[in-house]
Amino acid sequence: MVNFVILCGGSGSRLWPKSREKLPKQLLSLTNENTMFQNTVQRINHLAKKLENATYENKLIVICNKDHSHIIEKQIGEMSLPFDYQIISEPKGRDSAPAICLAALLGLGDDYTLVLPCDHVFDNEAFADCFLHSQPYLDKSIVTFGIQPTHIETGYGYIRINKSEETVQFVEKPDYETAKKYVEEGNYLWNAGLFAFKNSNMITCFEKYAKDIYENILETIQNTHFHSKTFTLNENPFINCRSISVDYAIMEPLCKDRENSLQKHTFLYNSKWNDIGSYSALYNEIAKNEDGNVIKGDVISLNTVNSYIDSEHCLTAVIGVKDLIVVNTEDALLICNVHDSQDVKKIVENLKQSKREEAFLHKKVFRPWGWYKNVEGNDYNGFKIKRIAVYPGKRLSLQSHNCRSEHWTIVKGSAKVQLNEESIFLKKDQSVYIPTKALHRIENVGKDLLEFTETQIGDYLGEDDIVRYEDDFGRVA
Repeated sequence: MVNFVILCGGSGSRLWPKSREKLPKQLLSLTNENTMFQNTVQRINHLAKKLENATYENKLIVICNKDHSHIIEKQIGEMSLPFDYQIISEPKGRDSAPAICLAALLGLGDDYTLVLPCDHVFDNEAFADCFLHSQPYLDKSIVTFGIQPTHIETGYGYIRINKSEETVQFVEKPDYETAKKYVEEGNYLWNAGLFAFKNSNMITCFEKYAKDIYENILETIQNTHFHSKTFTLNENPFINCRSISVDYAIMEPLCKDRENSLQKHTFLYNSKWNDIGSYSALYNEIAKNEDGNVIKGDVISLNTVNSYIDSEHCLTAVIGVKDLIVVNTEDALLICNVHDSQDVKKIVENLKQSKREEAFLHKKVFRPWGWYKNVEGNDYNGFKIKRIAVYPGKRLSLQSHNCRSEHWTIVKGSAKVQLNEESIFLKKDQSVYIPTKALHRIENVGKDLLEFTETQIGDYLGEDDIVRYEDDFGRVA
């Protein structure tokens, strides 16, 4: 059996303001109409078809942040999967080593696992052929995949190999002079973040090189209820697990251990590849117009060359510029030189230090039951207006607020509102008032999307002014 494991964590801070903590880059449509995650699933589907003649059963496992699991489930639902899947939510991100240990322990010892990142661009046919080439080595080797460097790059890790494709050394992101030396020597590949192995072999590695992680994950599994396709790992002891990459925890000591008979092989993937880790990488991936520009949305450009300009919700005009990144969203505008795009993360760090919600949330925020969008107002100016949508058959938590009252007006669909002990049915153009501290919830009882406006009045209108009593999505402490 082959388990395909997608590591779907990360916040994509270098692609702010399109990517934000609650809706990061892997869940956005960046290079085509599909999200980066969906493109990764399609890559797996393509490979699975190549495996049809083999005696393998396939399963997809997605390991993600708990805030993203409902979005991932919805995006999977938009696709056709030929095999089963599980979505595993982490209560807190602990890097790739704990995630890969978890994936190995959840499968049978004789199962094979392929671990993939969710934000890379590959040629699906070449990717499938590369994995198939590695299959004869999986019983006795930890297999990795490398990319032939095309330039000096300090943003990637490197893998040193010998002429027999044996893995000699894993090295983390080097400085410029070291990266230049690697490229000149010719026996270093970029680390693509891909791993393939027999589960029993990887478990043995964790027992030997990272026993604390192995024991923590084993205890986490024992205390987690695997009751559905989507579940969250037990918070204790998982959040106490050491946060470390599998490169550091396993691959580096494995490469140095001459007494370990387990083989190490790195296979060259020598086709289209891009790690969409910055706007410059995104610019390089997308087709340009005759002026070398990538234009998205409502944009007018004059005498502008070699620039990436993305305006989602309003007209943006640029004149006489070159080598610029311009990203205009509903609540934030980014302008930077294309060569400085790696520094966008510094803006996000500044926003977080200032506790600005633009670091975490878009104007439109997705929830397991639907979504909401701030139309006007903020947490402290006395009022806020939201547009809220609820999926058919879903309902919000039973809750109350200590600092605000709310007024709901239905604009589309049919709703059932619980107000304290009373049940109220509402349709389009009907409304209800929710006093401060009143117990309330709303449910979509129709077949179509329910939409309503919410006007909040109060001295403080933050999202943390919610006391939950019941919730369909496990958000009651």
